[in-house]
Amino acid sequence: MGRSREEQARMEGMAQALRIAKDKGVEGLEEEIRVRNITGLPCAVSKKALDECIVNIKENTIDTVLILAAYVLHWKFGWGKIRLERFIQEFNFQAECLTGDYCSWDDLRQEMRSECGIELDIRKNDRNVRVR
Repeated sequence: MGRSREEQARMEGMAQALRIAKDKGVEGLEEEIRVRNITGLPCAVSKKALDECIVNIKENTIDTVLILAAYVLHWKFGWGKIRLERFIQEFNFQAECLTGDYCSWDDLRQEMRSECGIELDIRKNDRNVRVR
């Protein structure tokens, strides 16, 4: 008698949990469960694929924010090619500092607060998202 799909999925999940626990310990397994609960991703999606997807999303976000910022600086403030190229170079450098963990969003927010008196916040992403 063959196993049901549900039983097969449970067995695969248990095997995956065992591999993670052996490789990364109980803490690694707890982190995996936390990430899976947040994202709603099934066990069939590997951690490597998830990490790749996250990197792609971050890079896409940086690219789109850069386009918007450069457009506003040009259109509304009259920045030309040379100033925009300098801005783009510095923007990309700061983005690399963030992705390389040389600084944090809180560091940047604090600097803007202390240097310019500008309070910047990051919108909280705490709503449940349904994956269908």
